[in-house]
Parts: sequence; C-alpha cells; structure tokens
Amino acid sequence: MKYLKEICSNTFAGRKAFLVAFKERREYETEEVVKELEFLSSTLRLKVIKEFLYSYNTIHPATYIGKGRLEEIKGYTEREKVDFLIFGTELTPVQQRNIEDILKIRVIDRTELILHIFGEHAKSREGKIQVELAQLSYILPRLTGYGISLSRIGGGLGTRGPGEMKLEVYRRRIRERMYHLRKEIEEIERHREIIRKSRTRKNLPVVAVIGYTNVGKTSLINKMTSSELYVANKLFSTLDPATRGIYLGENRICLMTDTVGLLYNIPHHMIEAFKSTLEEVNFANLILCVYDSSSHNIERQHNTVIDVLKLLSCEDKPRIDIYNKIDLLTPEDLRILKSNYSDAIFVSAHTGEGLSILKDRMKEVLYGNKVTTQ
Repeated sequence: MKYLKEICSNTFAGRKAFLVAFKERREYETEEVVKELEFLSSTLRLKVIKEFLYSYNTIHPATYIGKGRLEEIKGYTEREKVDFLIFGTELTPVQQRNIEDILKIRVIDRTELILHIFGEHAKSREGKIQVELAQLSYILPRLTGYGISLSRIGGGLGTRGPGEMKLEVYRRRIRERMYHLRKEIEEIERHREIIRKSRTRKNLPVVAVIGYTNVGKTSLINKMTSSELYVANKLFSTLDPATRGIYLGENRICLMTDTVGLLYNIPHHMIEAFKSTLEEVNFANLILCVYDSSSHNIERQHNTVIDVLKLLSCEDKPRIDIYNKIDLLTPEDLRILKSNYSDAIFVSAHTGEGLSILKDRMKEVLYGNKVTTQ
C-alpha cells in the first residue's frame, strides 16, 4: 500500500523540499504561518530550498493553486531536483494526485506532514497505536484516487475471492485494523481508569498541562518536579503522556500530567485519535494552560487551547493561564504582557522565575489555601 508505506517510513533527512504557504489577514500572522511550516519541515530534517507564498483569493477545485502557478513551481523543481512539495494546508485526495501528476514529485499536505512527525516521535505502545490510528484515518479516503492502479484482481488470504478489487481489499483491511486499534485503546483506557481510582483513594489531586506544541510544557514539568522527561526544540516532541508528582509546600502534593502538544487547525480525526491522551484533562482537578510569551501568535495559541477544551467539555474546569519563556522578553514587552493578561502567571521554565508563585496559586486552587503574591 503506497501511502501506508510512505507515511510509516523515515526517508526525509537531508532531502530537498519546496514549501507552499498562504497569506493571512495580517502580515505578522503570515510570518507565523511560514515559520510554523518551516519548523514542521525542519523537524523531519527536510532541507527547505524555496518558499512560495500565495493568497487564498482563488482556490482551484482541481489543483488548489491553479495550473499556472504549478507550471511556475515545476520549472524550479526540475532545476533544483527537489524531492517534495510541502503544502501549508490540507489538500483533498484529488488535488494531491493532480498536483503530483503535473510536478512529477511527491506532494505532502500539512496534515500528512504532521503525521510523519507523529510517526517519528511516538515511543510508547499507546503513542504508536494512536499515531497508527491517525495515519489510517488519513489514508482511508485517499485510496479512492488510486482505483486504476489498485484494480487488479485480488486473491489469497483475507479477500472475498477473485472478484474483489485491490482497492476494496485495502479499504476493508484498513477498517479492520482501525477497529482493532480502537479496541486496544479501550483496553488502555480501562487500565488508566484503575490508576485514576488508585489516585482518588490516595486523595492526590491531578493537574493537567495543556498547550500549543513547543511552548515548553515538558520543560515546565521537569523544572517543577525535578524530572528528566524528554525535551527537544521540535514540534510534537511529546506524544506519550507522563505523570509526575510535585511538592507544593506545607505537606501539599499533587500530580502533574503532560499532554500531546496542540496545533492550530489540526483535523478532527487527528484529535479523535489522541482523545484518550487528551481525556486526562477531563479527570484533572486543575488545568494549566501554557503559552509561549515570546511568540507573536499568542491569540492563536489561546483560541486553539479553548477550542480543544470545548471539544473535551472542559472549558468550565478550574484553570490557570501560564505565560512561559519570559526570559526571552524585554522588560517593556513583559510589562505589556502582564497588563494585557493580569490574571495569568508569568514564568520561565529555563531560569525558574515565577515558579514559586505558580506553585502557590496551584496550592490555593487545589487546597483552598489563600495565598497572597506580590
């Protein structure tokens, strides 16, 4: 199966790629979109040669950006011997196939790019199951466009007989695999439920940490709990949930649980695949929403977090907004940020600044101890 083999393989390091990004309403938003696409590509160790920036004004049903623009790109791909064209948006299966037919190189849309990163970073059994489920959800609708090449007569074990086309065989096998993966996730959830009941009996409150990818959630947990969870300056470096204990002072203890990083406009089927991980938020007594204070897209980060909390029906749970990486801000920028988000906590997971204030606020919310901060 072409797509399954490609999505599950790691063949990107050092290979050349062009990027196609799209203009947003504001210039700084466009810069953030381009930077994010570059970061996604570099996380797979792709060598970005050139970027093409277009507006959303006219979206072509067959090729998204139109044949004229594709012919322009084709000239560059032939000269530079480029291996991949990375699209900063989600393409339909037909659009993806049509663009490949014109350019004669592999086309990867934003969703597939993220899936490749997921595939590289999943380490635990649960993480690998969730990634495979997300990959298969992406592959399934894309089989249709390859009906001609897959329409040889199928036979052998697991088929209906000589009259079943390969396309139908692949589709059925994918659905069967997805069914088994969901069953495995259900088993993991049952195990999680046993652990939760054990925590409840011990009367340990749970704090879930949620936020955009690469905002420093894991670094924050490491600093506060003296742990050594894996940290990297990459997108989606954390796919496997981890829980650590933290001492808040005055004989008060809680558990902090990391969650998979979020990203703007991630397709729902991808969120669905990781729902069992994100559902740790459902059972938390407190949610820490972490934002990168050095980024220009704080509003987008905030909207993404709120959207996911609504999806999980957790928008009314107690939560603390945390603005991390204040060590990267000038004093004036920090002053402006504090005036705009007066109820938030401002910290640096790198230097430890603000973490004692955060612990006090957590203790106040979890245990009802009124704390005064300066």
